[in-house]
This record gives sequence, structure tokens and C-alpha cells, in this order.
Amino acid sequence: MLAEELNNLESRRLLSIVDQVREILHREKISLPHIVVVGDQSAGKSSVLEALSGIQLPRGQNICTRCPLELRMKNTSGDEFAEIHCDGVDDMRLSDFGTISSHVFECTNKLAGTNMGVSSSPIYLTVYKKDIQEDLTLIDLPGITRNAVGDQPENIYERIVDLIIKYIKEPTAIVLHVIPSSEDFTNSESMKICKIHDPNSDRQLIAVSKIDKYDKGIGHKLQGMGPGSMALKLGCVAVLNRTPEQIEDNVSFSRMRQLEQQFFQRTEAFQHVPTQYLGCEQLIKRLVAIQQTRIRSTLPGILNELKCQIKQKKCELKNMPEAITSEIECWTLYEGLVKKYRDLVYARVHGVHDYDMQLTMEVSAGDSCNLNPDQIANQMTADGFDDRIAFQLHKKHKEFAKEISHSFSQFFKKAYRDYVLKLLEENAGVALPNFPSFSIIERLYHYEHRNFREPCECLIENYVTYLKEVLLKLLNQIFDKKATYKDYLIHKLTDIIIRALDESEEHCNDDITKMLSIEKRVFTLNHYYMDTVNKIKANVHEYIESNKSQGLFGVIRPKAIKNVAANDFEIDFSDVSNEHQAALDVQIAIKAYCHVVEKRVVDQATQLCYFWFVDKCVMKLDSKFSSTFTSATLFEWMREPFEQQQKRENLRKSIQSMEKALSTGLNT
Repeated sequence: MLAEELNNLESRRLLSIVDQVREILHREKISLPHIVVVGDQSAGKSSVLEALSGIQLPRGQNICTRCPLELRMKNTSGDEFAEIHCDGVDDMRLSDFGTISSHVFECTNKLAGTNMGVSSSPIYLTVYKKDIQEDLTLIDLPGITRNAVGDQPENIYERIVDLIIKYIKEPTAIVLHVIPSSEDFTNSESMKICKIHDPNSDRQLIAVSKIDKYDKGIGHKLQGMGPGSMALKLGCVAVLNRTPEQIEDNVSFSRMRQLEQQFFQRTEAFQHVPTQYLGCEQLIKRLVAIQQTRIRSTLPGILNELKCQIKQKKCELKNMPEAITSEIECWTLYEGLVKKYRDLVYARVHGVHDYDMQLTMEVSAGDSCNLNPDQIANQMTADGFDDRIAFQLHKKHKEFAKEISHSFSQFFKKAYRDYVLKLLEENAGVALPNFPSFSIIERLYHYEHRNFREPCECLIENYVTYLKEVLLKLLNQIFDKKATYKDYLIHKLTDIIIRALDESEEHCNDDITKMLSIEKRVFTLNHYYMDTVNKIKANVHEYIESNKSQGLFGVIRPKAIKNVAANDFEIDFSDVSNEHQAALDVQIAIKAYCHVVEKRVVDQATQLCYFWFVDKCVMKLDSKFSSTFTSATLFEWMREPFEQQQKRENLRKSIQSMEKALSTGLNT
């Protein structure tokens, strides 16, 4: 007896803890051990629950249970009373059990409407009575119906099934089917639903209702044998319901227990059926045993899940962007972000990168000694895009210089020499052969000059394309990707960056055009021109004399001479006429002058691009960001929207509930 009493106390303590945790977490997706009562409409669920609890519940011809009803039955040695609470209704404490049905009905109407609708919001009914045999908690769900009535939606069947699945799908749930004795258990709709989520029927049992209307073979059927039976591991128990006449005559539940016992004793069909299959008391004992076993086996896992959920939600809350509640907070946050962006851009412009030190250490350690520059760059830009602004602009300058150099004609090729001879012939008689007309030099240079425009335009385009991409990438790095204002604000800042680059492009194009117009004039005070002319002439003369001494004449192309590449040098020295000597002088002059112009154009164009795009655009973006918006405008964009406020508040409430539930559960 002492062991049994201690076991009952332990069972009640565990159930009390789980009930408290369930109530605390009723809005959270945490699966707790529970016994859920399911069945078809009018299968007798309410009668079975009444028999178990000794409390009259709402009844009717149509669907009565339209919300989940969590029925908690607790033994007490003190005052008898009941407590009811649900969302939107003040908590009630009732000492008159006869009014429970009407109050549950009122709560149902509050949650599910007055015209037969259904709701997933639960009603909590706790009954404290002296004659309650064992503490027990059951969750009653709406009966399965296929035909909509009142304002029920046409998909009422699907909605009820979805609600049932929500409660039965978790492995912590025990399913109590209420099936009339005259029906084939295998054809029960609730059985078919549960088969999907519990294919081995490990956590299902049947309360056989309306047992007074049993059919042939009921004794074997209760024991999982014969036609229409179900061999469930948790078994079946038959319960005798009150008839409408007994309800009308107000037959007490204690009297009903006596009548039930007499019924099974006097009815021949149940004479040889073991007692554990018969009667409300046996059903209570079985449910209590199942409940206690389930709580003990699942509670440790539930507490671990709570710990994980709390950690996850705290992390989610921490990762939410900081709430902005005033213009001052908004402006402070915005200015801080702008400063971070400015510092990051300035660093990249001046060649400072976060990964420089790490790479240097790796190279020093020998990890990257065998890597070429491109491979090192790939290591430094794992995302496939290089944000080293100084380095990338320098590369573009070198590419531009190469393009300008390659834009010139091959001045010492035979075809070019023939063209120069043609111009000299057309100019014959105007000047002496060794003093060709300046107009010939101008004409030849103007042909070269028109090739400068395309490389310059390409340089500007490369600047714009690269800077647009890198500035927007860095912008997205700095401005919080999780922030709700991010998309709209980034859109505005992106527009500022693009407009600033467009303005710089326009100014740069204008200055490049002016520079090229200035370069149209053939002029230089730089001694580099004459130095280059004299060096080429001296080198050519030395080269010719060297070949003559070896008896070599004609076209000389065996190797390069200084300042002229071998594949560019294609001159026939067998003809030493005045015209050919004059042509060579012109070729040397145009070659030397184009070298001068090349240096000027490369330096000026790259300087102009850097001035307009870096000095006047990139380095001043932060001031544009700060001066474009007012604090009021920013606050409208950046303040926390209602949806995010709700999410933040819900996370806090959820964490608070879970921590409270965890503390309650750890008391086990």
C-alpha cells in the first residue's frame, strides 16, 4: 500500500509539472507528452470524458467540441472546484460543477464563433474533486465530420483533420480513440489518420463507447481478436455511457459506475472477458499508467529540446538589427555606418587590406612561395572579386599605357616608308630633301592622334565599371544585411554612388577631350624628343656601318637596334638617295615625337581619371551620404517596422516562457 501511495504521489507530481509546462508553452512548438481524445462526431467522446471526470460537458446533435479542450482531473482532499481559462476570457473559478458545461460553451463561442465554427485555440478546464481516482490530463478534440453546417467552411473535414494531426503526429502523444462498440474498429476515420503517423499502433488505445449496443463477438473484439478488431499494444477498454434518459433523470456519475459494473457482470457477452478490458475505472488506471510511463521517458528529451530552443531564440534575438526608436538613435547609427564605409574605402584606395598581414605571414612561412601573383590575388579575393582599389586602378593604368603604345603605326615598316616617300614626292620642290615640310610631320601625327580617343574612353569605362562594382560591394558589407531598412536605404545610397560616378565620368570626358584637343598641336619643349631622335639616328648609323663592314646590304632585319624593335625595322639601305634619307629622317622624327606624346597622354589621362573618380568622387562619398538626407527622412526609413517589433517581442516572450517552463521542468 505504501509503495502504491508513493507511486501515486510521484505520478501526480510529474503530471502537475507537465501540465504547468504545457500551459506555459501552449503557444510554442514544443511537443509535450499528452493523451489526445479523437473520434467521429457523435461517437460518444463527451460521454467517455464525463465518465472519466464526473463532470457534465456540452452535448448536442451536431459538433459539440469545437476547440481543443484540455481536461485536467486532480484529486483533492480539500474544497472541490473547477478552473476554466482561455484566451480572451477572464479566468473562472467555479464551485458549482453544474455550470461547467455552460461556461465551456461560452468559451467555445468566444474562440470559435457562435455558429458551429472550429478553432485551434485551447480551453483549459481543471477539475479538483475528492472522488477523482487518479490525476489525469486529456485533450479532447473536435469530432470528425464531413458535412458543413451553419457557418462552417466547406473544408471543415480537412480543417478538423489538420487539427487532429497537429496533436497526434508527435511521438510524445498517446491517442485515445473513442469508437462505438457496434462499429468496425478498422474502419474508424481516426484510426486511418493515426495509421500514417503511428504505423505500428505503438501509442494508440481504444475506449469502446455505447457498449450497451454491442454486436456479436464483442468479447473477442475487445481483446484484439476476430472481425473488426484492432490488435493495439495499449489495448481496448469498454465504457458504458449514460443514456439520454439517464441524463434527463440526472443519474449521478457514481451511480453510473455501479450500473456499469452490474452491466458487465450480468451480460453474458462479457462473462469471460478479463476485467482490465471492462469499465471506466480500468480505463483510468490504464491511462494513468501510460501517462506516467510516457512522461518519465520523454521529459528529459523535452528539457534538452527546451534548452536548445532557448539558445536558438536568444541567438536569433541577438542577431536582429538594433531597434531604432528615435531620430537621434537613427542619425547616430547612420553616421557610424557612413564612417565605417568611408574608412573601408579610404583603406582600399591607399592600399591597406585586412588580409595583407595574414598573406605576408603565409608567404614568410613558405605556404605561398610557389604561387604566382594571380594565384596570390585569388587567395586574397576568395569571392572572385578584388576590392584592392589602389592595386586594380594601377593595373588599369598599365593596361591603358600598353593600349596607347600599341595604337601607333609601325614606323619602320616598308609600307609606312613607302607612304612617307609618297608624301615627300608630293612635297618635292617646296623644300630641300633634308628639310621636309612640317606639314608632312603634322599630317602623319594627326593620323596617329585619332587613335588616342578609344583607349582613353576605354580607361574611363573601366574606371566606372570597376568602381561602381567595388563601391556597391563595400556598401553592402557595411550596411547590415539583416536590417529591415537595408534594401530601401541601399537603393538610395546606390543611387548617390551611381550619380556621383556619372558626374565624374562627364567631367573626366570633358577634360580628356580638352587634353586630346591640346595634344593635336605638334609641340614640345621636352629635350626627350631630340634626345630620342639623336639616339635612334646614332644607333641606326652604327647598325648600318656594322653590316657594311661585314658585306651585308639590302634589307636589314636580323636583330633589334636600340629604341626600335626588330620586327618593326624593315628598311632597304641599298638605296641611299636623298629621298630615302629624308624618309628615314621623317620616320625617326615621328617615332620620337609619338614617344613624347605617349608619355604625356598616359600621364595626363590617368591623372585626370584618378582626380575625377577618386579624389572628387570616391573620397567624397561620405560627405554626400551625410548631406543628402535629413534625420527625419532617415528615421522614416530606418525605424523598426511594426512586423519586426512584433517579431522581437514574440521572441522575448517565447524565451521568457521557455525559461520558465525549463525551470518548472527541472524541478523533477
